[in-house]
Amino acid sequence: MTTIERIPNKSIELSTAAKTYNGAANTWFKTESVPIAELSKYLTQHNYSTIHWHNGSRLEKNFIKAIGFVGDYDSGERTIQEVHDDLTSQGFNHLIIPSKSHTAEHHKFHVVLQFDHPVFSSAGYKLIAEHIVRNILPSSDPAVTDAARYIYGSRDNVDSTCYWSGSDLKVVGLADIWNQETEILDRDSASITVSEISGKTSIYCPFHEDSNPSAFIDYSKNSDNWYIHCSSCNETFWMQQDKSHIERVCESYWSYGKDVWDFGMVNDEFFYEKFGSEKFHIKTNTEGGDDKKKAMRHLVINKHIRHLSRIDYISDIGADDSFYNVDLATGVISAHHRAIPADIKDNIYVDQYLSDRFGVHQGFIKEWLAIYCHSNYRKLPSLILSGGRGNGKSTFAEIVGEIFPTMSFQWSGNEEGFTYEVEKKLLIVEENLSDKVSQYKTLKKYTGQKYATVKKKFKDPYQVRNNTNIIILSNELIPLYVSREELPTDTRNNQFFVYEFPKLTGSIDPETQEKLLARLGHYIRTELKTVYNGLSNSGFRYSIDVPITDEERELFTANTSDLESDVDVLVDRLIEQYAKDSFPDDMPYFPFIEQGQLPVQWIKYYTPSTRHYNQVIKGMRRQRLISGEADRFQDNGKRLFCYSMTDKLSDMLKQKDAQKVAGMVSNMAGDLFN
Repeated sequence: MTTIERIPNKSIELSTAAKTYNGAANTWFKTESVPIAELSKYLTQHNYSTIHWHNGSRLEKNFIKAIGFVGDYDSGERTIQEVHDDLTSQGFNHLIIPSKSHTAEHHKFHVVLQFDHPVFSSAGYKLIAEHIVRNILPSSDPAVTDAARYIYGSRDNVDSTCYWSGSDLKVVGLADIWNQETEILDRDSASITVSEISGKTSIYCPFHEDSNPSAFIDYSKNSDNWYIHCSSCNETFWMQQDKSHIERVCESYWSYGKDVWDFGMVNDEFFYEKFGSEKFHIKTNTEGGDDKKKAMRHLVINKHIRHLSRIDYISDIGADDSFYNVDLATGVISAHHRAIPADIKDNIYVDQYLSDRFGVHQGFIKEWLAIYCHSNYRKLPSLILSGGRGNGKSTFAEIVGEIFPTMSFQWSGNEEGFTYEVEKKLLIVEENLSDKVSQYKTLKKYTGQKYATVKKKFKDPYQVRNNTNIIILSNELIPLYVSREELPTDTRNNQFFVYEFPKLTGSIDPETQEKLLARLGHYIRTELKTVYNGLSNSGFRYSIDVPITDEERELFTANTSDLESDVDVLVDRLIEQYAKDSFPDDMPYFPFIEQGQLPVQWIKYYTPSTRHYNQVIKGMRRQRLISGEADRFQDNGKRLFCYSMTDKLSDMLKQKDAQKVAGMVSNMAGDLFN
């Protein structure tokens, strides 16, 4: 059944292939004209694309044209009805069809938009696709903007939703839609490329089904550019121009504040550097004549970032090369990082390895890897892998790290002054030795917060959208501190997958890691893509069902809080109570703490029942949080024995207080501007 308003009597030209969910089989496509009235049924019977390629070979370099765009919603953030209502209110013709893994609880679907004119430039298509994802289909998958994209056919007999009473997406003005490589038909129906034309030539209009040569191509001296004018369309289409000398030399430079910045990808890693104007002109060879003025004018007018709001580090399994985009409207830089290339096709070898290392949990680890490879900003449980030396846990972590090698980071497991790690997608903690409460809180924060602040040496802090996932390795069975009270009871709300690697049996192949890496690129694009398309994260806090293993129960139940952890708990409680002035009414401690004195009575009250308060006092001394001997202090007629707080503890309290004040100011400012 299909929800319709009006079915137009026209067709859409698609690239199609037999419906199969084996990614390796979708290499060759043929062109078919599909009536709009039959489109919904057709998309359940075929894999398809709105992009056309030379000889049907699905490679970006073979791009001929695109007649539309297909958006992909798989995060569950929006429903079909919500997106349909948005597009209808904007007047965009569209068809929405559930994907093969769609469920009523977790909507996964594709949105077909048709362009009002075909786009013959792959660069132009990418710009248009990025515009659509950012402005027309927000919350859809941002990685589907490459020029080799195709879509799996939907399940049979699904309901689609469509609207055809509006208009197709207007692409002229969004990007240049043709270039010198565009193929056209001359008046004799001979196929030629634009680059072969030397003067005014009658042609069949490439922008509509032209039964007669109703257009011509010519060169304009005034505009220094070629154009196509069609009497039937009554439109003029200008050619995509090659970049000028100034545009080329300024390509990696941007204006921000009063400075010039250099952005780029080096060895697949995004970098940025602030330049002075003098250095900029030296680097671009624009020191003399008009070039100096033109170069700076070009940056200020065309490439000025008014406000850098954040940098998003994105894994992009569909990218042939790593690249970055700057959205001048939002001030967001998105750095796309390519995956390990496909090499050997041997999925059985990888599956056997995962089965050998993870046994009954092979299905879980494949789901974890599928989400890691094919999505961004999806919460995943942290992997805590233990076991003796030589059992392969480090090999596994290194293999995962090589999927997006420039987005992996060897991390200490603790938040420190500089936070390079929050730029990355995978943090690997090798042989974790920390058992502090602070680390437990850091792990929870890094896997739960939406945004994070990057602090680098000699760099201004900036914000990123949090995309981190964590693997912790340890030879110990109890590798870190956890709160015993938080032992999970529901696999749908389990933050940790805790697993002890079994011992390797039989002869050990020293080339296992190299063999796996040679097969990994194909595996993640085929087998794991199939797994990903079959997932539903409805009802799961960490995207998938996370087994509660015996090792996890042991981790929580056997975790004994040491003295240092007890002190951490007390200090955290003190900071929170002080920031909110939430001390119990019968404990007027705030004035004493304001004066730098910590009442002994407060320490006694909050010391765990399993420990004597004198041990906590000793621990606080050891951490240099209090000093001296307890002495009587008086405030407003109240006399209490107190320890003097050190500058270290006072600074911790002041920092929290400053955060509270900053939050109040921010709220006041928000109220003022709303």
